[in-house]
Amino acid sequence: MALINFDCPECGHNLEVDEGGAGFIVKCPECGNPLQIPDLPPSRRRQKILLSAAAVLAVLLLIAGNLFLWAKAAALKQDVDELRPLGDALQNAQAISMQQEAEIARLQHELAQRNQPASEALADAALTAIEEAESLAGELDDVSLKLVERNTPERLALLRAHMRQLVEAAKNSLPAAPVITEAASGRGIQGRQILFPVLPGPDGQMLRENAEVTGVEEDKVAVKFAGGTATYALTELHPGVAAYLPVDPLMALPRNQWQREVIRLHQVQGAARDQRLMELREAIEAQLPPDSLPSQ
Repeated sequence: MALINFDCPECGHNLEVDEGGAGFIVKCPECGNPLQIPDLPPSRRRQKILLSAAAVLAVLLLIAGNLFLWAKAAALKQDVDELRPLGDALQNAQAISMQQEAEIARLQHELAQRNQPASEALADAALTAIEEAESLAGELDDVSLKLVERNTPERLALLRAHMRQLVEAAKNSLPAAPVITEAASGRGIQGRQILFPVLPGPDGQMLRENAEVTGVEEDKVAVKFAGGTATYALTELHPGVAAYLPVDPLMALPRNQWQREVIRLHQVQGAARDQRLMELREAIEAQLPPDSLPSQ
């Protein structure tokens, strides 16, 4: 049976009693003050009422079946001398009646002995699985961070994928899209002439107008414009510029920020994973009645 936990209003002593005592008056073992045991929570009362109603209904149905069979047996006894073959039917009916009575007793015993609803067992299993997933996620977080810190290719791959997304998204914030045409022989970059109507700096400020890209080497971009030429590091330009050049998008991030950015990305991924686990836990708990959740 479940327990009702409550405090004495006089002395604050905590008491636990069997739920069968709900509503009864008892004395506080600590101060002797008479107090009434609180009623069961509505959900628990509804559960008990439903279980009791199911048991009563089952008993009534089985009793009705028994009455029918006993009435049938009485009628058969009157004709037993003339209709001897019906004696076997009477015996079978009596055997069935005994089996039904035994089933009633078994059902009542199960209802009386049940101390953990199926929903509580489900809650235990589901939440235990989530707790194990959370524990494994923490271990995975430590291991993956060490792997990223010690493995240069893994670290660069993580950064490169992230910067590729940033560079591509930054295309839309350029002051004006570049004009790209086929380059004449011996000119341009990889057969293309790339002309930026406005060549922006990292914060969007204008550096040059009508700047034509004349060369790219690693993170260095050479441009020609009216009045001269200039060479810029890719980090000195707006990130969206890199989307149109044959360069590694990773170069749009200053080298001295690589390690810090790796740690930040790892933390962001871990936070997203933890958020998903929390959402799964909340989704499971939302499907279960409050009184079936294990106490914390």
